[in-house]
Amino acid sequence: RRQNNKKFRKRVKLVVGTSCLMAMTTGYHVTVLNPMTPVIVNLFNQTHATRYGTPMPPSVSTSIMAIVNSFIFVGGFVGGLSTKFLLGWFSPKRVMQIGHAVSLLSILIMALITGLTGSYEVLIVGRFFAGITVGVSYNLPSLMVAETSAPAKFGFWQSVVGSAVTFGILVAAVFGHPKLLGTATLWPVGISLAGVPSIIYLIGSIWLPESPFYLLRMKREDEAVEVLQQIRSGTKSDILKEISKIKDEMKNVEQVGIKEMFTNKGYRNQFFAVLVVYSNLVLVGVHTFVIYSDLIFRQAGIAAENVTFATIGVFALSFIASIFGSKIVDRFGGYKVNITCNGILIFAIVLFTISQATAHLAPLAMPYVSIVAVAIFMCAWSGGSNLAVFALVGKLTVEPTRATAYGYASMLLWTLSWFGTFIPPYLQSGLGAYMLMIWLFFAIVFLIYHLLLIPDTKKNSSEEIQAYFSGARQNNTNETIEMFNNI
Repeated sequence: RRQNNKKFRKRVKLVVGTSCLMAMTTGYHVTVLNPMTPVIVNLFNQTHATRYGTPMPPSVSTSIMAIVNSFIFVGGFVGGLSTKFLLGWFSPKRVMQIGHAVSLLSILIMALITGLTGSYEVLIVGRFFAGITVGVSYNLPSLMVAETSAPAKFGFWQSVVGSAVTFGILVAAVFGHPKLLGTATLWPVGISLAGVPSIIYLIGSIWLPESPFYLLRMKREDEAVEVLQQIRSGTKSDILKEISKIKDEMKNVEQVGIKEMFTNKGYRNQFFAVLVVYSNLVLVGVHTFVIYSDLIFRQAGIAAENVTFATIGVFALSFIASIFGSKIVDRFGGYKVNITCNGILIFAIVLFTISQATAHLAPLAMPYVSIVAVAIFMCAWSGGSNLAVFALVGKLTVEPTRATAYGYASMLLWTLSWFGTFIPPYLQSGLGAYMLMIWLFFAIVFLIYHLLLIPDTKKNSSEEIQAYFSGARQNNTNETIEMFNNI
């Protein structure tokens, strides 16, 4: 029996673990140009000089890099929207294969065509296709986890998905280092490494089973039972009970449309809460550090040859934080974790701003204070906010509103991600030491909104949460004060 259990665990790890490869690819795609920015800017300068006979003006270079970096989230918007339609036509496994194929196409465009032509327009197109993979991967790995992992292990595997994204960010910073693949000749190889997880998945998926949920939707119950027998250690009776439970979950539930979301007070407050939680994930300035950390550290006074080492160190700490963060979210709930992490993010932003504004007073010490501030920020975001959002949103919504709330919130997320990636170079040149003030403002607003208008999802049942949104908010202030006294 023990040997059989080991076999089941190995199969589950294979099925669910390979789903995390797309999450890892996402982190890599988003971050890979961060350490390569000087090389890419130099390439653009050469292209501009060849075309027009003059060097590229710095303002034009800044704009093009902002477009290149942010266009991945334009693709994310398209990929996120297309996922729902693709799942109506194909199985989750097939959509995952499509996502990885698009990732390989983006690599071909960015690494090969841009590498040969030096065209920044082609690189922008490649980033758009990479973004489609990012959009597909935002929900699909979590869906695969939900539909294949045992319910008792759902939280664990969801945390693995979140950690996979952070690991991809770390790997991109390491291989993009100027002493490895971030050179004028090897940068296409650095971008191409994002294809390794895709190739592994496309080959390995040949032996992967379909999702039991998908098979039941397709009226292929015998195959669904067979798949569950491969990835579960229970008896045939246990398998049939799970099949019955899945069928119950799949029963048609009348979905609430966007019009009713606004006209019904309870649904409206619920909807706004979900939008705020999603916005909180982006509008605290996380992309400033994930995509521009080398630039930020260079401005902070770190020597040019050491900035990528600083980035690698910060991302390594954030990866470790993401591993332990799931246990914290599970114990305290997404609500308390999000509030606490917002407080930490505010502290980190203030600390970073102080280090920049007073750099002239302690030019040797303040650059390292800035590294500490960014490390605190990224650990709080990776190990807290980024994991808490899924636990929090799932508790704030109910089945009839979930699809509509998630759909519109995802659209907002990608739009804000584009904004949060496009604007940092201009904030840096315009505000200097105070470039993070806009994100500080949003973090404070989100913290206040959580305290006043969002219920504790760990402490309250689903019925109590919906009653709260419908107007039953007695003793909310006292509960908030009590919560802080217990932290």
